[in-house]
Amino acid sequence: MALTTRLAAGEVSVRNGILGALLRTEYRRLIDEMEQVELQRGAIVYRANQQIEYVYFPEDAVVAMIDAMDDGRTVEVGIIGNEGMVGINIFLGGLTTPDRAVVQLAGSARRMRARDLRKEIRFGSPLQRLLLLYTQAFVAVISQSVACAQYHSVEQRLARWILTMHDDAPREFPMLHSTVAAVLGARRSGISICAAHLRDLRLIDYMRGHILVVDKRGLEKKSCECYQFIRKQYKNMRTQVPKLLA
Repeated sequence: MALTTRLAAGEVSVRNGILGALLRTEYRRLIDEMEQVELQRGAIVYRANQQIEYVYFPEDAVVAMIDAMDDGRTVEVGIIGNEGMVGINIFLGGLTTPDRAVVQLAGSARRMRARDLRKEIRFGSPLQRLLLLYTQAFVAVISQSVACAQYHSVEQRLARWILTMHDDAPREFPMLHSTVAAVLGARRSGISICAAHLRDLRLIDYMRGHILVVDKRGLEKKSCECYQFIRKQYKNMRTQVPKLLA
């Protein structure tokens, strides 16, 4: 779901939407302040209330922002793939994050020191304008995710999660019921029951901790409206980029 561009013939394509929307000269200048890292599935990028040292621009990786209650319950705040940036609190002037960031799908990301980002988001810079546009979309996604956790069934939310992962992942991707349960704030047994039902309907298939989407349209019908709402936010963001940078 990312904007992608190619710098020049023979050069590697930019796989993050925010970075890919930058002008070639701006991207080349910024890339010197970044390093490419590999994020492993299950790795904790940030812990709650931890000071943010780096921000991440996912390429292949997918990161979930999770909020935890005092009683141990969890709720998904938002999922960040190659359309965005992990560490948006730095852009908003914060130093820490109230949420935990956990890698859902292993993959690469561009990492940048938070202090370097603060220097770059000077008023009116291309990166500053892109991050403002992304933040507007992500805030809408956060609001929808919270409402989703409150009003929609576990099966609907699981279908939405699978579709979201499918948008950013290869044809088959890993899924541990315990991990998904922690992200969605549900019981592991509930995830197992719903996943089995979706498999019985021949919408998905899974074995040995991996899942395959068999019928995407059918899975979309089982999902809540939040999946299409979230897709629409990022689609609108992409359509606004040319006008924003004109």
